Amino acid sequence: MKKNLYFVFIAASFALLAAAPGRLAYGLPLIIEINLLMAAGSFFQSFIKKFDMGGLCDILTLSFIVFMAALFKQILVLFSPVLALTLSFCVYIPALSVYLLGSVFSEHGGSVSKNAESAMWFSAFALTFFLLRDIFGFGTVTIPIPNGIKEALLFNADKTAFLSFFATVPGALAILTLCMSFLLAVQMKMNAIENAGGADENN
Repeated sequence: MKKNLYFVFIAASFALLAAAPGRLAYGLPLIIEINLLMAAGSFFQSFIKKFDMGGLCDILTLSFIVFMAALFKQILVLFSPVLALTLSFCVYIPALSVYLLGSVFSEHGGSVSKNAESAMWFSAFALTFFLLRDIFGFGTVTIPIPNGIKEALLFNADKTAFLSFFATVPGALAILTLCMSFLLAVQMKMNAIENAGGADENN
């Protein structure tokens, strides 16, 4: 994974993960959407770049990703109106996350394989995040079903009410801040090691 992907994680995570409901059942559709938009956006951009449209390429790619997000929302409505209603505008946030994760509007653009790698790392991070919020915030593990969500009760959350903070938006922001602080610390450590190695080679 590229080191600068840590910084992409920060922007994409705060945009998507903090706003979404803290249940795994609601996170799974968003993770699926992220991967679909990433794949579709990458292939679409690779296709239209063959026509050498210059700056218009970015506008067309953005329009396509937004269209795909709206199409995904309609498919989600057909699968589960409850999920679609609960997620509301969150269904459109992955379009921004795809922009950040894949850098599809960068000067050179990311390859399909590199965009898929970015989506894979973010999906693993997001899946863990939603799962931990579901477990510690509600004492459950949930999955999406046509009628809403199905719960598997792990423990009585009423007895650990203080943990419900992690299911709230402030709790999500607190968790993300801790995770990103750790990732940034790792990034700074890696940079220091690289700089020290480069200095040794010059000497």
